[in-house]
Amino acid sequence: MKALKRKVLLVTGFALIALLMVNLVVTLQTVQAAGETKEYVQFNTGIPMADNLIAFKGKTVTVSLSSGQTMTGIVKDVKNNLLHLEKLSQKEFYDAIIRVDLISAVEARVR
Repeated sequence: MKALKRKVLLVTGFALIALLMVNLVVTLQTVQAAGETKEYVQFNTGIPMADNLIAFKGKTVTVSLSSGQTMTGIVKDVKNNLLHLEKLSQKEFYDAIIRVDLISAVEARVR
């Protein structure tokens, strides 16, 4: 009988410790998420299109091309008048290189 009570207490103790550890992890994640500040990028009409795109590096944008086609992806880089979009929307495992002078409009979430 004593052995059974000891096992019950041991299992209960381990369960309590596991619950406390899960609670600690969740609390730490919540505090970390609350401490993160949201960084918003704004468009600037006083600078060229390429410089606006550089400001959105790492952010999702939709570009409208002069042909009428639109492409949505994450700005990876802008160099030599070329925009590198990665992780294209609705095209898994695809990236695109777009000439900046062929872009007629850029849409992005700014708020």
